[in-house]
Amino acid sequence: MADEKTQTIKKILIVEDETYIRDLYVQILLKEGYLVDSASDGEEAYVKISKKEYDLILLDIILPKIDGLQVLEKLKKESIKISAPVVLLTNLSQEVVVAKAVDYGVRGYMVKSDLTPQDIINEVRGYLNGEHVRTQLK
Repeated sequence: MADEKTQTIKKILIVEDETYIRDLYVQILLKEGYLVDSASDGEEAYVKISKKEYDLILLDIILPKIDGLQVLEKLKKESIKISAPVVLLTNLSQEVVVAKAVDYGVRGYMVKSDLTPQDIINEVRGYLNGEHVRTQLK
């Protein structure tokens, strides 16, 4: 039986321009024992993703400077591999955007307005454990 203390603490990047939402997600996930990094715009997200390894990336679609999909497109054009699952954060129900995101390897999406703090925890755990979650894309 593996000792829980020997397991690596998971690193999560939250990319969200709305301060209240970003801070809320950071606090929820820190309380759960994750290492949490954050970015408030697309350019900052691009730099962090291209320079650091994360276990999960929660990426807002609508961001200042460059949007979430442009971040993914830029990483792909520059052949920067993202090993972490990328999950879109959105309040939009845009099938076209989600379909395009699949082309960039996005694993799922979470509609921010539909999430309780417990939902966030459950979704994050599911993605980190490779389990099917309700917002996972096919």
